[in-house]
Amino acid sequence: MTGEARYETGFPVEGFPMQYRWQAGIWYDLFERQIALLEYDIARAKAADDVMVFLSTPLSGRVGSHFSTNVEIADHVARRLMEDWGHRFWVLNPGRYQMESKEGTGLMNRHAATLSKERGISIDIDKLFAESPPSGGDYMRMWTRIMVEDDVDNTGRRWDAFYFMSPSDVRGFFTEGGSRTWTAGVEEYFARKYAMDEDFRAAFDPPFHDEHGDPLEGDAEKAERVRRRNDFFRYYTIRAGVNFSLGSHDEWNIWRLLNERRRASGKYGISDQIAGYFEGRQIAPGATVVPTAPGYEIAE
Repeated sequence: MTGEARYETGFPVEGFPMQYRWQAGIWYDLFERQIALLEYDIARAKAADDVMVFLSTPLSGRVGSHFSTNVEIADHVARRLMEDWGHRFWVLNPGRYQMESKEGTGLMNRHAATLSKERGISIDIDKLFAESPPSGGDYMRMWTRIMVEDDVDNTGRRWDAFYFMSPSDVRGFFTEGGSRTWTAGVEEYFARKYAMDEDFRAAFDPPFHDEHGDPLEGDAEKAERVRRRNDFFRYYTIRAGVNFSLGSHDEWNIWRLLNERRRASGKYGISDQIAGYFEGRQIAPGATVVPTAPGYEIAE
């Protein structure tokens, strides 16, 4: 079941001042199923009295980055946090639930199958994705609800801490195999993925096209190949981490607003805030109250 995409603009959580634009219709219904699954996973972890940590990490492919690499880095960071911090912590890795990962795509396919059976219709995720893939607004509608809602006062009481992925986390991923430098780690990773991963290789090999859709040839094709490989290197070194992620910018602002509301309500004030981490350390007090540039948020 497909058709022309329809969009809505609104606030995912009533009374919380973060506004996005998302797709209505089937995608909305599928994301509602994903939200319900996330809420179940979170409730199960909270029932075990774990310390709840939300991992903010880039996932969507941007200029120079590759979605499968972003998923691998997110998995690495979540795993390292669990190993370093221990079994009393539970880390929500968004990569498990977004369609950049095979796991996230599998979950959407499962939701589509259930919804198709309930409504007596056919929902083809691959075709739906090809015609109108989910946007950042679709995902941020979901993550805003997951971060904010809590059945108490919508100040994010599911969460004890936010961990914002940093350049050192990315460097740790690329040097995990014993590479002596960041440069060597990224170059060795690229060579290995290029040799073994067909989807990865296709992103860096011709055919390339210009803005008119015409194929690049000769020196233009060679220059484009070199540019893409250099962009990959630059992204995963100097642009690594949440500073260059639209979604993570929104998640920072959500975290800041949640703490602002916690400080203003209840008897605990500052001591009731959600902890924030960057570069493996707690974020400095002054930075916690400073908003950053919006990502997918629609500012009025």
